Amino acid sequence: MKKVCVLITGVVRPSPDRAFKNIQKTIETIGADECDIYILTYRTPEAEKLKESISKSSLDINFYLIDPITQVIGGHNGNNYRMFRSIEILISHVNNLLDYEVVLRHRIDCELVEIEIPTEVRENTYYAPSLPWGTFDNISLCRPEVAVKMFSTKGTCFDVLNPHAVIDNTLAKKNILLKPFNFKKFLYQSQEDIVLGNPQWSKKDRTFEYKNKWISIE
Repeated sequence: MKKVCVLITGVVRPSPDRAFKNIQKTIETIGADECDIYILTYRTPEAEKLKESISKSSLDINFYLIDPITQVIGGHNGNNYRMFRSIEILISHVNNLLDYEVVLRHRIDCELVEIEIPTEVRENTYYAPSLPWGTFDNISLCRPEVAVKMFSTKGTCFDVLNPHAVIDNTLAKKNILLKPFNFKKFLYQSQEDIVLGNPQWSKKDRTFEYKNKWISIE
């Protein structure tokens, strides 16, 4: 049994090739012998190309396609709900989720280049650094039972400004503790104004690095 269950969601962008490289590097960073990879993304031509690339590779990946979630529920043009619902659906595909020591939530448009997984991942604790406007929504890790609690859409209020606020409210409502962890990752954005009918909040590539404090969010 491998130690880490990696849950990767999001839209395949800026290209299938870039997303494939992101996945390769993320596996390399965590260690192929340490993790199982589960990916869920929307059914698009880019996602189909990515699926083909994965099938032709030696990567051992559980890959799922779904139709785009079109319901506009809550704030941020419905993206708050879409983020949580995608992760919730992916969790439902992991039959042995509770057997893992750690669940790492990651994005398909990001390349993870460094990570320090705590030796002991504490019970009832969600690991992610804080920003002035809320808990970072781009990556997190926790124990499996915490992941199930955090990303359940049942009873969750999405009518807030952004996913940061949804995370903060969920932590408070469910009495889950928050701790940071160290990592470095690159976010690769596409240049379209609209992606699957939704405005992009940013078209800028970014480096997110946290090492006991924020090193970079640009």
